[in-house]
Amino acid sequence: MSQIKNIVELKNFLLYLEKKYNLLEYDIDGVKPWQLERISIDYALSIQLGIKVNPHTALTKKQKILNLFQTLKSFLFKNPFFAKKSDVMIFSHARVNRVDGEYIDIYTHYFEQELESKGISYVEIEAPYIGQHLKKSRSNRFHKEYILVLKELLYRVVDIKEKDFDTLTQVEKEIEEKIGKYDLKSKLLTATKKYKIEYFLYKKLLQKIQPKQVYVLVSYSGLGTLIKAAKDLDIEVIEFQHGNFSKYHFGYYFGEDKKNLDYFPDKFYVWNSYWKNLINFPIEDENIIIREFDYMKQRVDNYKHIQTVENRAVVLSQGAIGEKIAHRILTNWEYFKKFDIKYKLHPGEYERWKEYPSLKILAEKSNVEIITSTDLYALFSSCEYQVGVFSTALSEGVEFGCKTILLNLPGVEEMQEFQKIYKVEEII
Repeated sequence: MSQIKNIVELKNFLLYLEKKYNLLEYDIDGVKPWQLERISIDYALSIQLGIKVNPHTALTKKQKILNLFQTLKSFLFKNPFFAKKSDVMIFSHARVNRVDGEYIDIYTHYFEQELESKGISYVEIEAPYIGQHLKKSRSNRFHKEYILVLKELLYRVVDIKEKDFDTLTQVEKEIEEKIGKYDLKSKLLTATKKYKIEYFLYKKLLQKIQPKQVYVLVSYSGLGTLIKAAKDLDIEVIEFQHGNFSKYHFGYYFGEDKKNLDYFPDKFYVWNSYWKNLINFPIEDENIIIREFDYMKQRVDNYKHIQTVENRAVVLSQGAIGEKIAHRILTNWEYFKKFDIKYKLHPGEYERWKEYPSLKILAEKSNVEIITSTDLYALFSSCEYQVGVFSTALSEGVEFGCKTILLNLPGVEEMQEFQKIYKVEEII
C-alpha cells in the first residue's frame, strides 16, 4: 500500500531524496542523469501512483506508418546539419496552432518576425508533434529527427566506464517503500548513453552554425544535452516561457537554494511579474527577464469586440487527468447544469475523448458542446467563466476577464499562488 497520496506528497518525497543523496550532482561517467530525467521520473511515478495517466493518444497502425514516412523524409531532407551559419538558433515548440490560416508556434513566431525586421539571421529546429510537422517548409527551418533517430539507433553501443550504482540502489529501496518498484538504475543508465550521442551531435551542430544565442522551448523535455553543449561552447541559452509552472513543477523548481545546474538555461523569459516572482529559479534574478507573450497580447486586442455570454463556461481539459475532470463535473452536475458549457479538449485528447466514460455522458447533455480545434482566445472572449485544474490556459483566460472555477483534483495544488493573485469563484 502506497504511503503517498497526492502530488504534494510526491514532490516533497522526491525533493527529500534529492537532498539526502545529492542526486542533482549524481554522476555517471561525466553525466548527471538525475538532473536530466528528474521530471520524467516524477511523471512516471505519478502515473504509477494513479495520480495521472499518460496524456498522449495511442497512435493507430496507419498513423504509425505515416509517421515513419514523415520521420524518414525529415531525416533525409530536413537535416539541421544542412543549415547555414546564423546568429541565432531557435528550438521551437513542437505543438503548433492554426492562426489566420497558417500553422505557427505561438511562442516563437513573433520573435522570429522581430529578428527578420532587424536583419538578424536565424535557424529554426522543429521537433515532431505526434510524428508530424504542420508548419510550412522554409529554407531556414529544419527538423530534429536526424538527432532523434541517431540517438535511438546508436545509444546501445555506447560504453559507460563508471557504473557505481550503490547510491541508486538505496534510492530505489526508498522509492519501493513509498510507491513501489521502480528501475531507476536502468532509467539513468539509458539516459546517460543517449546523452553521449546527443551531446556529440549537438556540439558538432553548434560548431557548424556558430550562433551567438540559442533560444529554446520546454528545456526539460530533451533539450538538457543541447543546453550543456552550448554552455561548453560559451553560447548563451535563453528559454521562452511556454506554460504554467509552480513549486510543484520539476522542470523549473529545484528547491529554495540557488544552484548552478548543468542543463538549465542561462536566462529565462517570463510573461509578467507574476511569473517572475512565482518560484525560486535556479538562476540569478537578473537573468529572469519579463517579455510579454506577444501572441496573447495581440489576441486580447483582437477580440475585445466579442460579447461575453452570461453563464457560458469553458472547461479546460488536460490529457493527464481528462477522465477525472469530466467525472468531477458529472458528480457535481447540480452545480454545473446552469452553465452553457464549451468543453475544450487538449489536442492530445482529440482522438480519444470517447474513451472517457464520464465525458461520453456529459456530451449527451443539451448544454454541453465538445470543442476540439478552435481559437481558444475567441472562446475565452465569449465566456463568463473558465473551469480547470492547473492548465496554463487558466492564466490566459483571466486576461480575457473570465471568472475562474477550480476543480479539486490532482495538480490543483499548483494554483496556490494563482489563487492569491486572481479571484477564484469556487473550488469544486
